[in-house]
Amino acid sequence: MPDGPATSSTLALDRLTSAQRDAVTSHDDRLAVFAGAGAGKTRVLTLRVARMVDEGVDPAHILVVTFSRKAAQELRTRLWRLDVEGVRSGTFHRTALELLEVHRSQQGLAPPQLITDRRRMIERQLSKSPATRQTNTGMIADTEISWGKSWGLNPVSYLDAAARSQRRPAPGIDAVAEIWSVYETAKRRQGMLDFDDLIIDATKALEDPQFAAAIHWRSRHVLVDEFQDVNQMQCRLVERLLTPSTSLFCVGDPNQSIYGFNGADPNLLRHLEDRISGTRIITLDANHRSTPEIVEAATGVLPLADQRAISTTQAPGAVPEILAFDDDRSEAAFTATKARDLHGPGGRWRSIAILARTNAQLTIVAEELQAAGIPSEPLAPELRPASDLAVAPDRSRQPMPAATPSDAVALGTFHRAKGLEWPYVIVIGASDGLVPHAGATSDAALDEERRLLYVALTRAERDLTVTWSRRRDSSSGQRGSARRRSPFLDPLERSINAMKATRRPTSSKTGAARVAELRRQLDEARAQRADADETTQAGPPVTLFEG
Repeated sequence: MPDGPATSSTLALDRLTSAQRDAVTSHDDRLAVFAGAGAGKTRVLTLRVARMVDEGVDPAHILVVTFSRKAAQELRTRLWRLDVEGVRSGTFHRTALELLEVHRSQQGLAPPQLITDRRRMIERQLSKSPATRQTNTGMIADTEISWGKSWGLNPVSYLDAAARSQRRPAPGIDAVAEIWSVYETAKRRQGMLDFDDLIIDATKALEDPQFAAAIHWRSRHVLVDEFQDVNQMQCRLVERLLTPSTSLFCVGDPNQSIYGFNGADPNLLRHLEDRISGTRIITLDANHRSTPEIVEAATGVLPLADQRAISTTQAPGAVPEILAFDDDRSEAAFTATKARDLHGPGGRWRSIAILARTNAQLTIVAEELQAAGIPSEPLAPELRPASDLAVAPDRSRQPMPAATPSDAVALGTFHRAKGLEWPYVIVIGASDGLVPHAGATSDAALDEERRLLYVALTRAERDLTVTWSRRRDSSSGQRGSARRRSPFLDPLERSINAMKATRRPTSSKTGAARVAELRRQLDEARAQRADADETTQAGPPVTLFEG
């Protein structure tokens, strides 16, 4: 880096690991960073942008693509703290929309009109046909259409692709294809686009040489966050944004790819060097968030091919626990007791999170917390990656003030917890049929369910408890249906047992014995001092602990 006065970003480099520093300071034109859970990827991405600006890159020529409005806002806030302004950032869909707005403007056309709720539009179409009016059909069709469009499919090509991919939507792939076709007809009639169309149409717009040249001149440095969540069409859009002189920086973790139902493909990151020639890979494999015990236990639930040794910079802590309960109600009651114990005197409720595979599992937990007088708050609803288009565009160069979090136990799903962290985490409902979800039948889907559990477990910083119940809630007087423990808990339990076998005991009894021994030593020291005073009235002081 050039000589000169130290800036906030250069001073921050001193606190990075060697791998992080390489990712920040490298001048490779094509760079992919594999950043595991707690590896500091957001910090690396932010400092890389700041370093580029420090070295003279015009912020207006930098484009950062994220997967959520929250991530884009966090990036702007961090850059603002480093005195960096003017960098363009937004989700894939926001970026695609702005590309289309410019392209249409050049052609004298109006901006695209967006369908902000495709599911509702599909359900309106379904209401006209009693034969397809089934529970959740609209939601399922919406998901399938999104998956199909992520691969660039249409209703006809979807049929073969869905069969090859072992898609098993409840209405059947033929019914989904028909619903999709009717939806497309209605959409064209209204002259509107949905969020997935934005990616497809923006990619096509970049086939216009004159338009592409202007975009390439403006976006000379492209950085993509959470690349493990990229789908095929989004990857094509990224490729269209590149020229031989455009720099590309991608960061993500294939082990945290959890949106396969929406077309995300972690192999796009794993094999990026094959798809985009000249790409260098840097791996950040140190976890700066969780204790070694949590990291080791969580890694064990990943597919075998994805497991690798991960170091941690945190001090050793408690070994995670797996606990079984008779039914959902007793499991939920335990979470309230555990939360109160973790809170302790003077603690904060917001340091605790209770996570489940589905929102429905959290209802009974909220009831038990309320009965115990413990405040709880659900995490914000799960949003599609394009959720930032449902609100007015935020083109401010100043970061919005951060909302003050309320002091309440967080309740959320595994998906919603991604990107968040808490000192104490309780993962509930780890029963077969929920973890993994009953709808996960293919090998790829089961691998994704493993990664999803891994994401939930690695939200914990200091204490992790996993629970499951043998039966559904039976508080109504009726015996709930029986459940089996999640098969994913088997490798987790093996890791826990191995840790227990090799570490020194830390039980309360051992702690009490240690305190008693210290008291005995203190009494002996006092007695020795008293004897010395009686005989010499002087002498060196007695020291209980050396060093």
